[in-house]
Amino acid sequence: MKKRDMATTLGLTLGAACIIIGMLLDGSTIKPKQLILFWDLPSVFITLGGSFFTILICYPMKVIKKLPSILKNAFFDKEMSQADIIEKFVDLSKKARKEGLLSLEDEVETINDSFFKHGIQMVVDGMEPETIREVLEMEISSMERRHSSGINLLKSWAGYGPAYGMLGTLIGLTQMLASINDPSTLGPGMAKAIITSFYGSVLANFLFGPLADKLECKTDEESEIMEMMLEGIISIQAGVNPRVIEDKLKTYLPPEERLKLVSSESDRSAVLENE
Repeated sequence: MKKRDMATTLGLTLGAACIIIGMLLDGSTIKPKQLILFWDLPSVFITLGGSFFTILICYPMKVIKKLPSILKNAFFDKEMSQADIIEKFVDLSKKARKEGLLSLEDEVETINDSFFKHGIQMVVDGMEPETIREVLEMEISSMERRHSSGINLLKSWAGYGPAYGMLGTLIGLTQMLASINDPSTLGPGMAKAIITSFYGSVLANFLFGPLADKLECKTDEESEIMEMMLEGIISIQAGVNPRVIEDKLKTYLPPEERLKLVSSESDRSAVLENE
């Protein structure tokens, strides 16, 4: 299950609003007709089209086809929080110690996360701890490789945007200088020379660069959560005390989140000292 990442949505919405307002303002006066000054179809072809087709050259089609899902990941977070995961592990460990590891088979279908579910299923199947750790670590590495391909694609696109903006500037200047004796051609040529750089800057600094950074941050968070799950799964198989599992997994939480889960005043003081 996933929930919407409002930070991405708000950032894009409010950022676009700031850019549009800046385009509309002439001093302190808003002039809606000024928007037409920032529209140039040839510049769109040069910057957006040219940079996209360069991406086709750089990356295999199987990665390009995943672009919609790559962009979608920037707008959604996983529903299950780290605190919920810790609570689930504590419940599972209590049941495993009381009724045995095979009793967890009934709980597998209640787990929404595929990585979590796979790990518990391997425990139920009686696989060796070393094998479980190796398989799950490979899954983490595979996830990081998949995400890095999408992140690198967006970073490349962000890099090629300004480059094609400069290319459009050179095209516009060439057209302008070639017809310098015809004043009617100076305006369109100058517009193309300037607007392409504007479009390239927007692609790099407002869209694809920030989206790549957001996905990189999400990948780091997901890796940490999966590592936390891995430790919990191995601990359950080893029959570790539920309280010990809880304390171990709490170390993955930031101090402010950990404070919400600790009960005694001494534990709260220890968390604050380590912050």
